Parts: sequence; structure tokens; C-alpha cells
Amino acid sequence: MDTGYGQSNLFGHQDYYRNLASGKSNQDILAWINANSSQLHGNRYGPNELVSQIASAAAQERQAEQLAIQRQQEIQRQEQLQREAEARQAERLRQMEIKERTQAANTARADQKSSLQIKSQSKPPGSGGTQSFKRRKLQVNPTAYAAIAGGQRDAGVINV
Repeated sequence: MDTGYGQSNLFGHQDYYRNLASGKSNQDILAWINANSSQLHGNRYGPNELVSQIASAAAQERQAEQLAIQRQQEIQRQEQLQREAEARQAERLRQMEIKERTQAANTARADQKSSLQIKSQSKPPGSGGTQSFKRRKLQVNPTAYAAIAGGQRDAGVINV
């Protein structure tokens, strides 16, 4: 912080106005004053008059910064809502386009006739669906049959 603008090397009103003009903010100046309170120049109102003036201006700067941040956030939120609305609209248009294509394809196929024909068999089956089964000749082992039937007299022995 430059303190060479006033009548002494202490920080006073002249130094405050020159530092503001050079681009320093009230918050920067107040931070420097809080760190270097012994460098304040006393005038007829005392050093606290300048400090209270700078503190008030710094509070206004902080409030303005907070308002700017809130405005920026609101703008971002509005932009986000706008993007979401545009995305919803694009999706609706895409769905409408799909619906129109489907309707056009259905209309184009409406005049076509199906080639599906159901034909009856010329000779209906007489066996109720069992025509593929054939009856085989009974195959019995004559020796085993005789043993079961009692043809052999070996008591209780089955000859298989």
C-alpha cells in the first residue's frame, strides 16, 4: 500500500483516495489497515473516522460482490432450465418423427395382401394323429415264456 501521497508517511485520506484511483479495492485497503494499524494518520476526526469510512465502503463492495454472484448463479440456473427445455422439445420432435415414419410405413403396407394361405390336407388322417406309429410283431422268448407259464417243472426257477 502506498502511503506517500499525503503530508506524511502515515496512511491518511489522500493515500486512501490515490490507492482507490490506482485500482485497489476498499477490501484490500481495509485488510492492509487491519494489518498495519500503527501506520494510520490521525486528523481532526481521528484515525477511526477514516477506518469506519473504509469499512463501510468495503462492506458495500462485499455486498455488491455477493449480489453479482447471486445474479450469476441465477443466470446459470436459467440457462440450465433453458437447456433442459430444449432437450425435452428435441425429444418430443424425435418421438413425433418416429410416429410419422411408422404411420407412413403402415399406410404404404396397407394395400398389400398377405401371402399366407392355410391349406387343408387332401386326405384326412384316420388314426387321429397316430399314423406314424407302426405295430410290431410280439417278440417273446419261448423259453422264458414257458418258464413263467409253468412249462418247465424246476420248482420256482425262472429260466431267462
